[in-house]
Amino acid sequence: MLRIGKFGFINNFLAYYKLEKEGKYEIVEADPKTLAELFEKDYVDYAPVPSYYYLKRKPKRHKFCVASDGEVYSVVVVSKGKKLGEKIAATTKSMTSVNMLKIIIEENGLKSEVVQVNGSYREILKNYESALLIGDEAIKARMVYRVSMDIGEEWKDLTGFPAVFGVAVSKKESGNEIDENVLNSVRWGRKNLDVVVEEASRKFRLPEEFLETYFEALIHEMGKKEERGLREYEELCKVHGLL
Repeated sequence: MLRIGKFGFINNFLAYYKLEKEGKYEIVEADPKTLAELFEKDYVDYAPVPSYYYLKRKPKRHKFCVASDGEVYSVVVVSKGKKLGEKIAATTKSMTSVNMLKIIIEENGLKSEVVQVNGSYREILKNYESALLIGDEAIKARMVYRVSMDIGEEWKDLTGFPAVFGVAVSKKESGNEIDENVLNSVRWGRKNLDVVVEEASRKFRLPEEFLETYFEALIHEMGKKEERGLREYEELCKVHGLL
């Protein structure tokens, strides 16, 4: 049975909902950075990986992605107070958004410094005024702390294009077939949003209203705008010495 990676976050719940129920593949859940490591070691045959990892390695890429054309809700900088901290602690689970944040700070002339640290958001915010968080931790933290920046929204404001946080890659010919099956699962999830939202609400104990807004904000299929957003990210990473 082929192994395919899945971001172990709510952001892949809709996309993989039907696929997992079909049981055709062995699903390996991990955070984006770990999935890139598993892909590197040939442990998974196909996986979404951080866009930054893709740009450094350039493996075979597919159409499935994790992106947003504006607010993304789960890639955010939260703060304990009204001001952005002089140092923003970024979770070590992040590869793509940490570099997006660095670009946003420099392009907007902000004075904050980004430092990567380990720990849960509660641990991080004991020592820092602001923190960049991704995935489910970001969703939990935004319910408690003030959102200083939504990286999807900031990226759209800066570049005019979607923020592409993750892209699907593979090393085998089977990657094309897997990708089409994943995209079919995405399309089914979109058509049956009420079913997906109801189950996600039970599983993650989050309001259905928020989950509906969240799932509708996520983009899971690369189009022309997303391709342009990814190219823009690559160019700005090079301009700022990050690639």
